[in-house]
Amino acid sequence: MNLAQKILTNKEYQALVEKIENIHFITDGKWDWEHGIGHYKRVALYTRQILMQLKEEERIIQLATIAALLHDIGLSKGDKIDHAKESSILCTKFIDKKDVTKEELEMIKQAIADHSNGNNINSSIALALVLADKLDVTYHRVLHSTIKDEINTEILKIKKVDIKITEKDLNVQYNAEESFDPMILNHWKKAITIPEKAAKYLNKTYTFQINGKPINYKNIIHGK
Repeated sequence: MNLAQKILTNKEYQALVEKIENIHFITDGKWDWEHGIGHYKRVALYTRQILMQLKEEERIIQLATIAALLHDIGLSKGDKIDHAKESSILCTKFIDKKDVTKEELEMIKQAIADHSNGNNINSSIALALVLADKLDVTYHRVLHSTIKDEINTEILKIKKVDIKITEKDLNVQYNAEESFDPMILNHWKKAITIPEKAAKYLNKTYTFQINGKPINYKNIIHGK
């Protein structure tokens, strides 16, 4: 059984995730985005895509997958706390110490603690996690939301987000309905600013596209 499967089949982990899935995380009367197993698995998939493009070894990809599956479990204690920090503490309950080195465990914990803002990226695992988390901004996140505001209505139109990392560029590609208004991302700037931060960390140019069309993402950030 691989490291990810150990976590996914852990009964205590399953119960914790179920608890989180039954909580509606609403901030200032908005959002209520999914934070359950679907989100964790999509983030895990993104981390793999990112790290494969960065030509990282399989061990690093496995460790990033663990981080992805555990990055939001601190929400089991509600959203009025620093959930990233709480998740980095709780994650050790679900990682068998025989399966990872002390250094690997610390990398996982640090990546989880930093995943909200990416202010202390110090490993490829941390980079992949914070970037992957912000790429998961598709209809999956709001499909069952209790909030039917303009933001969630537009997010429903985003069908897929792809990332391509080359020698020189980091490109984020949104595939959305033609009526999608990219200015809605001004309300969720991290979807744009975190990839920009990752590109700078990798010393690459950052480009943002919607349905193959280049978008001046700075106009979105500044609400122009």
